[in-house]
Amino acid sequence: MALAVSELIHPTAVIGPEVELAPDVVVGPYAVIEGPVSVGSGTIIESHACLCGPLRMGRDNFVGHGAVLGKSPQSRAYRGEPTRLIVGDGNTFREYVTVHRGTVEGGGETVIGDRNLMMINSHVGHDARVGNGCTLVNNALVAGHVQLGDHCILSGHTAVQQRCRVGRLAMLGGMAATTKDIPPFVLQQGYNCVTGLNIVGMRRAGIPATSIDAMRQAFRILYKEGRGVLASLDRIEADFGEIAEVREFTQFIRSSTLGINPARDAMRSNWDL
Repeated sequence: MALAVSELIHPTAVIGPEVELAPDVVVGPYAVIEGPVSVGSGTIIESHACLCGPLRMGRDNFVGHGAVLGKSPQSRAYRGEPTRLIVGDGNTFREYVTVHRGTVEGGGETVIGDRNLMMINSHVGHDARVGNGCTLVNNALVAGHVQLGDHCILSGHTAVQQRCRVGRLAMLGGMAATTKDIPPFVLQQGYNCVTGLNIVGMRRAGIPATSIDAMRQAFRILYKEGRGVLASLDRIEADFGEIAEVREFTQFIRSSTLGINPARDAMRSNWDL
């Protein structure tokens, strides 16, 4: 039997006076929504979830049991300023996911794009920027100021250090961690160790075979031929610079402030930008 609008909010839920919910938002038992929060149409908020404003959430999101979105940042420098969490459309936050608001230092906003999947116990820290279509598997940890490119994958029990960037369609394998940037399309495993390209992800994303082949050559030049990073990028751009994905790859690395990690068999002494 379909619920009437008045029945969509469970009577045990606590909804603050500043909260704005679209008429069809479903709120489960013992959920708490407080402060200046706006939630778009089609969203489901399960039991015991907590949403704290300032928070703006788009349409068709799912907030699982016990998830906490928009609480104050875990930063010693935070002094109660009214910073924000902004969430797009079609995201899934499974059980006990935590996403914190931004800090004044970081511009005041944590931003989540569209159609991201955050599995149980995953965490996104303050001032992070998450693109579209990303997957954070159970217990993936994203520190403050991290940037996640579209459709990247952080596997179970992974960790991304603060201020790192993860490029589009990159993948961090299970139990892995990174303290440096992960370029687009790259696969990392273990601790700070590049192991290959995310070929499966590139194919699923519809990247042409010619571009994938060019990326294979670019990967070999950068990670296998023993040059320094900048010399390798010069060679890659000279040989394959007309390929859009290769340009994305090299431009990401050139803009890095933290540097990138070596391949498993590379000499680390050659990897300073």
